[in-house]
Amino acid sequence: MAVDWSPELTINDELLDTQHVDLFRKIDDIADALRGPKDVLEAKMTAFADSLMAHLAIEERVMDELLYPERVRHKSAHEMFAADLERMRAEVRTSGATASVTDWVRRRLPEWLKFHIRVNDQPFASWLLRRRAEAAAGRNIRRTDGRRSS
Repeated sequence: MAVDWSPELTINDELLDTQHVDLFRKIDDIADALRGPKDVLEAKMTAFADSLMAHLAIEERVMDELLYPERVRHKSAHEMFAADLERMRAEVRTSGATASVTDWVRRRLPEWLKFHIRVNDQPFASWLLRRRAEAAAGRNIRRTDGRRSS
């Protein structure tokens, strides 16, 4: 993977960690598509956007269900980045792989994902782990994958 994935980005939630790795792979796919036809680049960006939005929806659902105290701030980070992503997708549709799109894909996109995992997702995962430990001690709590923990 050209975009650096490293163990410190692991948040110890199997579903979310798997999705994070997939997002980094899709960033590599976008970077590879920068050199090709515009329609391929658009398709790769759409695949990334679809995966990202599904991932963010899962995070937000769990945060809402469990009343995560930082959910408003965390969702705000999602919304700002989703708007940035849509601006870049629009630029690709109209102009292709411009210098700003290329910089965004190669620098801004992976930097944002790494930053978001470290600053937003890791604290959320730590909080979620504590909640799951409480559940194991006697409360029933929903896991990220939608199943109930025992």
